[in-house]
Amino acid sequence: MLTVLGRILKRQEHGFTLIELVLVLAILSILVALAFPRYLGARKKAFKAEAQELLQEAKTMEWAYYQQFNQFDTSGNSIGLILPGGMHWSMPTFGGTGNQSVSVQLVGKLTPISPTDSTWVLLYSDGSSSGGSSF
Repeated sequence: MLTVLGRILKRQEHGFTLIELVLVLAILSILVALAFPRYLGARKKAFKAEAQELLQEAKTMEWAYYQQFNQFDTSGNSIGLILPGGMHWSMPTFGGTGNQSVSVQLVGKLTPISPTDSTWVLLYSDGSSSGGSSF
């Protein structure tokens, strides 16, 4: 009896059936489908935080320039803003009237940030500021 049982056990093939493999792939695809949007959302928040940090630095330097010269630097050349390499944002654009206001805007340049994504800040000579973003 033991020899018959031993032969039966030896004849059984080891491995996974096609149904088991399909089931595992289905479960993995569901998990990826649930996790991927959260990953993209976190990544977009990180890019937005990067832009806000750069705008905050430009804002601080513009206020320091205004304190010293009683006008804003509308070209962005004199405030000494140095941007880190590998950014997903283009160089900031400056505008406005030198003695009343200045605007600083960042526009996306590398994927996943598109050129339609932007963030900006407006500084006024009365000490107030406003800003926003579009993404």
